[in-house]
Amino acid sequence: MGEAELRGLVGWTVQDAPPEARAGRVLGAVLHAVSAVVTLGADAAAGARRPTWTVPADPAAYLDLGAVRLRWPASAPGEPVAASREGVWAVPPGRPPRALPVTSWRVLRAVPATGSRRPRQAEASWQLEVGDGEGTGSLTGAWLALAWIGTLAGWPEPDGADAQQPE
Repeated sequence: MGEAELRGLVGWTVQDAPPEARAGRVLGAVLHAVSAVVTLGADAAAGARRPTWTVPADPAAYLDLGAVRLRWPASAPGEPVAASREGVWAVPPGRPPRALPVTSWRVLRAVPATGSRRPRQAEASWQLEVGDGEGTGSLTGAWLALAWIGTLAGWPEPDGADAQQPE
């Protein structure tokens, strides 16, 4: 089911992409395939892979949310994040996953990662500034991935781009 199933499970708004964006995604997929062939299947373009938004039957298995990065604290290097239906984990390469206390965080600010006022489309890149009262950090990824994490954490949907949530 993919994106439609995941959209039905999140508590945040996910807008449909306009037709020109969908056409651009098709062209991007074609260019990605050509790039993979030209590089003889090397992983050089793996970071550009689109998520499938697959929700596995096993509640402990990770969803395919694409690339989500955490910086905690905000000055720290980014590390990959994964989520299941049960929780959210930092999954740094070469180290064991560690559970993230997302239920104790709150969204301080939400802005499109490009700085524009892009709608909340599934694949639109966004950044959430999060805090726990003692420190702050950020989560960056596709809007639908962040909506899934926010739903798991029990966060209300941010009001708008650059929205400040009440203390």
